Amino acid sequence: MNRFHVAPWIALMALAGLAGCESAKAPEPFPQATADGWLAAFNSGDTAGLALMYSPDAAVLPPDQPIVSGHDAIEEFWRSFNPGQVRIELSGVETMQLGDYWFREGTYSAIYPEEGEPRLGKFIELWTKVGSAWLIHRHMWSPNAPPPASMPEVAPAS
Repeated sequence: MNRFHVAPWIALMALAGLAGCESAKAPEPFPQATADGWLAAFNSGDTAGLALMYSPDAAVLPPDQPIVSGHDAIEEFWRSFNPGQVRIELSGVETMQLGDYWFREGTYSAIYPEEGEPRLGKFIELWTKVGSAWLIHRHMWSPNAPPPASMPEVAPAS
């Protein structure tokens, strides 16, 4: 007889669990199409398009240079960087949602037409949602150090 008294409670818990599942909102996926749009704008030399990919309070943190903030300054920065003449390819990209932000990191290779070997480096981005659009809030990268031309000889320990 105990089975019959427990069954309603099990059914009630299962229904409550299902009701909770219906109200849980699935996380929004990373805006990959927007990130691909940034890469396409850079590789085609569209500096105005690049600047539009950043939030109003965005900051670009380039290596060995001051922080760049604001749409006009970001557009001017990218214009001086000669996009379209350098081709960037990304690899090893990982994304992670952090509350209302998306964090993205990975590696890049920058291919300069006049150079034989690509320049390699790593990047991080913090994305935020402004209205219905996902935009870059913080953008930082650094090139890997080039290998030394020749290693200095080390004297053997005596």
